[in-house]
Amino acid sequence: MKLRTIGFFSLLVGSSFIIINCSGNKNPTTPPQSAPANTPTATVTLTTSNTPQFTATRTNTLTPTSTPSNTSTFVFTFTSTQTPTNSSTLTPSPTVTSSPSSTNTLVNTATPTNTPTNTVTDTPTNTPTSTVTDTATNTPTNTITDTPTNTATNTPTVTPIPGSTWTARTLPSSQYWTSVTYGNGVFVAVAYGCAVAATSPDGITWTAQTLPSSQSWGSVTYGNGIFVAISQGSTVAATSPDGITWTTRTLPSSQNWYSVTYGNGVFVAVTNDGSSVAATSPDGITWTAQTLPGSQAWTSVTYGNGIFVAISQSSTVAASSTDGINWTAQTLPGSQSWFSVTYGNGEFVAVALYSTVAASSTDGINWTARTLPSSQAWLSVTYGDGEFVAVAPNSSVAATSPDGVTWTARTLPSSQTWLSVTYGDGEFVAVARSSAVAATSP
Repeated sequence: MKLRTIGFFSLLVGSSFIIINCSGNKNPTTPPQSAPANTPTATVTLTTSNTPQFTATRTNTLTPTSTPSNTSTFVFTFTSTQTPTNSSTLTPSPTVTSSPSSTNTLVNTATPTNTPTNTVTDTPTNTPTSTVTDTATNTPTNTITDTPTNTATNTPTVTPIPGSTWTARTLPSSQYWTSVTYGNGVFVAVAYGCAVAATSPDGITWTAQTLPSSQSWGSVTYGNGIFVAISQGSTVAATSPDGITWTTRTLPSSQNWYSVTYGNGVFVAVTNDGSSVAATSPDGITWTAQTLPGSQAWTSVTYGNGIFVAISQSSTVAASSTDGINWTAQTLPGSQSWFSVTYGNGEFVAVALYSTVAASSTDGINWTARTLPSSQAWLSVTYGDGEFVAVAPNSSVAATSPDGVTWTARTLPSSQTWLSVTYGDGEFVAVARSSAVAATSP
């Protein structure tokens, strides 16, 4: 920045100061001795084409070392129409050295004819127009289209209800397969009127086995580490640890031994010849005769909840026992051809021939009638995997129930004389008479 002096005035122009001495002398040494004839008009107008960056206020104060005869004070005020970013105040204090011979005090009381205008006028050559016009040539459409390159099919895995879907399997030969059971990791089936048995680890692949003799094998069960089979119209029974190797055993008397079960450390067998004869064995080898509450055609016996339960055909008579030795007569809901009984999920369930009637009981004593999906010769019922399953002969009809109360019709692979159904290792297995056909579910 340059400072230029002319008289007693200092002017800031742009980035320069100009100092103006009113008398026209650059370096006065003697102040004026009398009042000026004319009052000077000190008007400075600064016009800038750019917006000023600051406002400067100058106060010119002369302080002589001796009393000057004339004292003038000039105040310049520069005012910008815009708010400056920086403000500074310049207050120079020049010193005038003079040695007057006498002291005169002059007071300038002259009133100038023109009032000086110490105004800085900032007139921009171009007035900015603060107008923003946003004109979109295209109106955007905020639509997001998500097009996957690969479409995933979220197909839930549906687990079928046990016993609801069935698959045909093939037994080793066409026989009168009367009974099937599961134990020790093996399914075992026996046939009537021959020495044929069959085993399978999964209910799918079957292998022929040989029983000790040709008998009317009517029922087989598993318990205490062995399989036990009984025959009708004889004293013959058979035991096997694996379903492969069989040994003949002897029942207490020649009876129409029709059903055998295991529970509470005891095997129990009942007869279907209108007698009151039963038999018990701790091991399937040694048997002892027992007496049921009445002479009936006892068709089926099972164990559950600490109780043995036996049912009879063509009556309302049932029987219960805690040990298989001491029996008590019980009453079923109606006189039906009760043919099969099982236990599961806290319920005993019985089914009958040529009827829609079933029955359920929590204790084997108090029974309630239930309704099956259709009138069939329901020959066998079992329990497994949360479902009761019943099958009927001369049809493809089966039925399932989660509680023994509400039943749903199911369809077996083909119309067969389905005589027996069991459960083991996650599968239901059914066998039929005079056929090589078996079925599994699921």
